[in-house]
Amino acid sequence: MWASTATSNLADGMLLSATPLVALTLTRDPLAITTVTAMQYLPWLLFSVPLGTLADRVDRMILLRIASTTRALGVGLLALALATGHVHILMLYALSFLFGLAETLYDNTSSAVVPSLVKDHQLERANGRLFATYTVANSFAGPPLGGSLFALAVAAPFALGAAGYAVAALLLTVLPLTHSKREPGIATTTFMEDLKAGVRGFTGKPLVIGLCVLFGVGNLASSAAYGLVSLTVIERLDASPATFGLVLAGGAVGAFLGGVYGDRIGKLTRIGTTLVWTTVVSGLAMAAVGAADHVVVLSALMAVDGFVVVTQSVIGVSLRARLIPDHMLGRVTAVFRTLSTGASALGAVLGGLLARALGLSWPFLIIGAVVVALGPILFHWLSNERIEATLPTKQPTEEKV
Repeated sequence: MWASTATSNLADGMLLSATPLVALTLTRDPLAITTVTAMQYLPWLLFSVPLGTLADRVDRMILLRIASTTRALGVGLLALALATGHVHILMLYALSFLFGLAETLYDNTSSAVVPSLVKDHQLERANGRLFATYTVANSFAGPPLGGSLFALAVAAPFALGAAGYAVAALLLTVLPLTHSKREPGIATTTFMEDLKAGVRGFTGKPLVIGLCVLFGVGNLASSAAYGLVSLTVIERLDASPATFGLVLAGGAVGAFLGGVYGDRIGKLTRIGTTLVWTTVVSGLAMAAVGAADHVVVLSALMAVDGFVVVTQSVIGVSLRARLIPDHMLGRVTAVFRTLSTGASALGAVLGGLLARALGLSWPFLIIGAVVVALGPILFHWLSNERIEATLPTKQPTEEKV
C-alpha cells in the first residue's frame, strides 16, 4: 500500500506541474486555467457520496485497483493527444474530470482502508508516514521532474505518469482483499439505505461537521489561491516552467516535515488548539504569497503553509477516523469530502474570477485574510472541551495549552 502510494503520487506530482503548463500553451485567461483545477475537483461534489457508499459494499482493494487503472488509461490518452498535437482545452477539461473521478474513488476508499491496516494508537503515525510519502512524491520529486520533462517534450511527463499509475495498480494486486468490518447483527441493506445511513452518520456528529467546515474552508482557500501559482511564477515573476516545479518542490519540504513530525507536533498542544493555530498560520502564509517578489520567497512561504496544513491533516484525519465506525467509514468520509474537497472546485473558479478582476496578487491577500479571520470562529466549533468530551483522553493533557 505504501509503495503503491509512492508510485501513484510521483505520477500525481509530475502532472501537478505539467498540466497547468499545458493549459498555458492553450490560453492565458486566468479563469480558463483555473477551470482545469475546478474540473478535477468537480467529481467530489457530484459522485463522492455514491462512491464512498460503494467502498462500504464492495471490496475496497478492488476499487483501489480500478481507480489506479483508470488514471493510467486517462493520462495515457492525454499523452497520446499531446504527442500527436491534437490537444484542445476542452479535452484537458474532460480528462481532468475523468482523472478527478478516479481520484475521488481512490481517496475515499484508501482513507477507509488505513484504519484496518494499523492499530488505533498507530493511526497518527501511519497517516503521518503516508502524508510524508505523498508529499515527497507528489510535491517534492514529482513537480521538478514534470517541469523538466515538459521542457524536453510536452507529452513526456504524461507518458511517464501513465506508467506510474499502471505500476501502482500492479502493486495493489499483491495485497489481499479487505472488506469493511460490519458490526455483528447488521442486516443486509440496499445501496440507497447505506447511502442514507452515511448522510445520517455525518449529520449526527457535530465534531465531524466542524472538521468538515475546517477542511472545506482550507481547501477552498488553497485552490482559489494556489491554482494561480503557475501564472504567478510565469507571468508576475517572469520565471521559467522548470522554476514552477522547483517552487512546488520547495513548498513540499515543509509538507514533508509536517508528515514526518505532525503526530509529534500535534501532541504538544490539545487537538482543538492544534487545529486553530495551524489554520491561522496557513492564512498568514497564503496572504504573504501575494506580496512575494522572488521565487525563493514564494517557495519558503509555501513551505510554511505546507508544514502547517499537513500537520493539521494528520491530526484532523486521525480524529475523524476515531469518530466514525469502520463499517460506515467509506460513506461518512465520502459525505465529508463531498463538502470539504468539493469546495476546491468552487475555490478554483473563485480564484480565477478574483485574478481576472483584481490581478494576480489580490486573491492571495484576500483569501489569506479570510482564513485568518475564520480561525477563532472554527475554534468555537472544535473546542478542546467538545473534542475531549467526545473522545476520552488517553494521555494526560493538563500540561498542554
